[in-house]
Amino acid sequence: MITAQAQTGPLSVEDRGGSRGGARTVAAESTGGNDGVIMLMQQMQQYEEQLQDLQGQIERLRHEVDRLKAAERERYLDLDTRINALAESTAPASADDENATGDGEDGEGPADPQADRQAYNDAQRKLLDRDFEGAVPALEAYLEEYPNGRYRPQAHFWLGEAYSNLKSPQLTKAREQFSKVVEDYPDHSRAPTSLYKLASLQARGGSTVQARDTLKRLVKQYPDSSEAELAKAMLKQLGN
Repeated sequence: MITAQAQTGPLSVEDRGGSRGGARTVAAESTGGNDGVIMLMQQMQQYEEQLQDLQGQIERLRHEVDRLKAAERERYLDLDTRINALAESTAPASADDENATGDGEDGEGPADPQADRQAYNDAQRKLLDRDFEGAVPALEAYLEEYPNGRYRPQAHFWLGEAYSNLKSPQLTKAREQFSKVVEDYPDHSRAPTSLYKLASLQARGGSTVQARDTLKRLVKQYPDSSEAELAKAMLKQLGN
């Protein structure tokens, strides 16, 4: 009986101390494991934040590259337009001019070809001097005074340029002028450029679907033009 009581009695001091030590060891191991999990979670969070930051930087860089490409295309187109404009102002009347008569159904040219050319050159020169505010009324006056003028396609094109470059751009009127060139003079050398300008203004105004349709029309209707290559590049930017 005494032996049984000894076996079933309270634990000795040594036994109790050993039990507490074991508990402390388990608790320490448990705490150490939790610390490891917390550190891993913190590292994962840091990696996620770094990844998001890198993705943001990539997106900003991509946007900047697209912006630079668009600006480069616009500079190229503007330079090409200005070179052609200077050639127009100094060259004699071309076959293109001869075929691009005004609104008269009989296809007759202006009564005074010399005055017609002088009036067009005077209006165009204002735009070449970047005097857009003065170019608008001058080109409008030319179109009104010379209903059969030989330079009406060019005048509509330049009027579109002038409207879009005013201090307070009139983009709706600019689109109307570029559309006039495309619809009324589809065989004129300014037609492909007018289509590209029209698409650019549509995209600028948020009409992405219209811009894509215009660019596709440009590629299909004028596949061999330099503007067709620009149109393909812009289509990629707009999501094709």
